[in-house]
Amino acid sequence: MERFDRYLEQYRRPIFSYVVRLLHDEAAAEDIAQETFLRLFNELDRIRDETASAWLYRVARNLVTDYLRKKRPVTFTVLRGQNAGNGGEDDDRPGLEFGSKDLGPEKQSYQTELRKHIDDALNAMSEKFRDVIVLIDMQKLTHEEAAKVLGCSVKTVSARLARAREFFTRRLSKYLSINLG
Repeated sequence: MERFDRYLEQYRRPIFSYVVRLLHDEAAAEDIAQETFLRLFNELDRIRDETASAWLYRVARNLVTDYLRKKRPVTFTVLRGQNAGNGGEDDDRPGLEFGSKDLGPEKQSYQTELRKHIDDALNAMSEKFRDVIVLIDMQKLTHEEAAKVLGCSVKTVSARLARAREFFTRRLSKYLSINLG
């Protein structure tokens, strides 16, 4: 039980954040995160500490995929900076940080605009590139962990990440001072 509690404490927020970014539905994300940890509890004796993180993300991703097939078979988007159910106000979910919430109106407006551009760039990517950039750059998984979650090789993850970052940088270079050479 101590081992399960340790995993729950360490991964509860990151798994929930990951699922919310995939679904944009906090209630469904809570259910899926809970199911993920229920499966962890049932499989705990078969999971090694060094693979627990990847295992949890993979289970969560598979549950999200199943949920989307049943509830919304065609749509799949990643990372909304705002919670659609709260009138557009910023949410307090963990993950991508945009600095202090005690910003002046000008900086707050800039960050809201930046968040929208980040959303747009991520939504314009194909699912395989979104998955890898969210897992590695936002959820801070290693390439090895992401490979296990996505069911592909580390080399494939690295190649997808490079292409996703290039796409992301090019897309955001219009709005930020990024010199692309």
